[in-house]
Amino acid sequence: MLALVVLLALVVPAVTVIGPGAGSTPVQGEAFPVRSAAVSPMAAGPAPVLSTAPAVPEPRLFTIAATGDLLIHSPIVRRARTADGWDFTPMFRQVAPILREADLAVCHVETPMSPDNRNLSTYPLFNVPNQLADAIAHAGYDTCSLASNHSLDTGMRGVAGTIDALDRVGVAHTGMARTPEQRAALNLLEVRGATVAHLSYTYGLNTGRLRPENAHLANIIDEVAILREAGRARAAGADFIILSLHWGTEFTRTPDRYQTDLGPRLLATPVIDLIIGHHAHVVQPVDRIGGEYLAYGLGNFLSWQSPRREGGKPGTQDGVILRLTVTEDPATGRWQVTSISHTPTMVDLYTFEIVNVLDPAGERNPAELAASAADTADALSSLGTTVRALPGLTPNVAELLSRLPDPW
Repeated sequence: MLALVVLLALVVPAVTVIGPGAGSTPVQGEAFPVRSAAVSPMAAGPAPVLSTAPAVPEPRLFTIAATGDLLIHSPIVRRARTADGWDFTPMFRQVAPILREADLAVCHVETPMSPDNRNLSTYPLFNVPNQLADAIAHAGYDTCSLASNHSLDTGMRGVAGTIDALDRVGVAHTGMARTPEQRAALNLLEVRGATVAHLSYTYGLNTGRLRPENAHLANIIDEVAILREAGRARAAGADFIILSLHWGTEFTRTPDRYQTDLGPRLLATPVIDLIIGHHAHVVQPVDRIGGEYLAYGLGNFLSWQSPRREGGKPGTQDGVILRLTVTEDPATGRWQVTSISHTPTMVDLYTFEIVNVLDPAGERNPAELAASAADTADALSSLGTTVRALPGLTPNVAELLSRLPDPW
């Protein structure tokens, strides 16, 4: 059994949605307390000399946990079936503690949800049960990106069904909209005293181009549009801006030219602080550019894709929880990622439980776990940016993981 080591002990996370999400009433995020030394009276001797220097407040910070595609295929829907509906929550049992531990947990919903659970379908046109939203909330997610090539698989019904389901469970969202007015609303969240904006865009749609009058339904990648929205978020008070991009070449670990051209260019602007990618269905590298991070692709978090299937692709069973700490520089007021690590995951193709590879529940094959963890670590660091996995491994698995890059 692998031991999970908690990176950062914080008080209970507090995220307030201030738009467009579930309509929560904004409250001021909790600030970290000022640390001061308590002086005890002395039994004898001269009175202690107290410093007159002002107490220095601890830096304000918050943590992020981000994951890859939620791609709900037919076997997953069948596994979730209950006597009176669908229940996807058991699939998140092993990873929910990590997601809940973060101050801000970010998901990517690739498959539209049905408003009434009628005419359900999966690949190639997805229309999945809206109880997926209940599992998303139960797992601890705070905000989800929705823009993907499948966003319009079932037209306006899928857009409305997905938005309504997430609103019902109180999870914020971005990337789809019912109306132009909803599209114009910013997805802003208060996280530990910082205002965080979350944006979502996709390279395109499987259903073809949107007519101009329907452009609000799903956000299509457009550099000018992205920077305009991010600029509005900054002007509205956003301290830290996360951009989710659905892009890249499927089943390819190496980012393509489109990604390596667009991503660094966006990250270099003053209005984008972190980019999280999806769509390739395999884990892609993380790059550090000018002190900021670009995660090209986080792989599949929940899907039926696997190398074991006929015609399956290597690496599609693996995913990752990217864990980041964002800290404010008191001198400049700028918020920036100051630490990054990961927890590798893989999908159990029988139960569709998302397995925490470093601390798996149940009987697991150590060699399979080691191979999955090594492949994920290799992929993340392939551009030279080390994204550490959590330590605390049992000796037998640690030996199998000896080929991982340092530091481990």
